[in-house]
Amino acid sequence: MFTQKKDIPQLSFIAQGCELTGDFHFNGDVMISGKLLGDISTKGNVVVEAGGEVNGDIQCQDISITGLVKGTVQCQKLHISSTGLFEGDAYSEKLEVIDGGQFLGQRHRDAKLNIA
Repeated sequence: MFTQKKDIPQLSFIAQGCELTGDFHFNGDVMISGKLLGDISTKGNVVVEAGGEVNGDIQCQDISITGLVKGTVQCQKLHISSTGLFEGDAYSEKLEVIDGGQFLGQRHRDAKLNIA
C-alpha cells in the first residue's frame, strides 16, 4: 500500500529579478538568475546564469558561471563560460575557462575544505 519514497534530486532556483541577502544552505543543485549577497553551501552543483550575480563564498561540487561571481569558491570543478566572470580565490581540482570568460584571482589545486 505504501511505497518508500525515492530520493529525488532537489533543485533550488533564484529567479531573475530576485535579490537575496544572507547565508544559504542547500541539499541539491542551485540555479541562480537573480542576485545573491552572502555565502552558499550545497552538496550539489551551482549554476550562475547570464544576468545572475553572487557576491559571497561558495562551497559545492561543481560550479558553472555564465554570469558574475565575486568571492571564494571551493569545488571539484570550476567552469567559466564565454560570458562568465569570476573574481576571487578558487580552490578546485579542475578549472575550465572558455574563450572570452574571465578569471581574476588565484587558483589553488587542492580543496580548502572537504566537500561532503
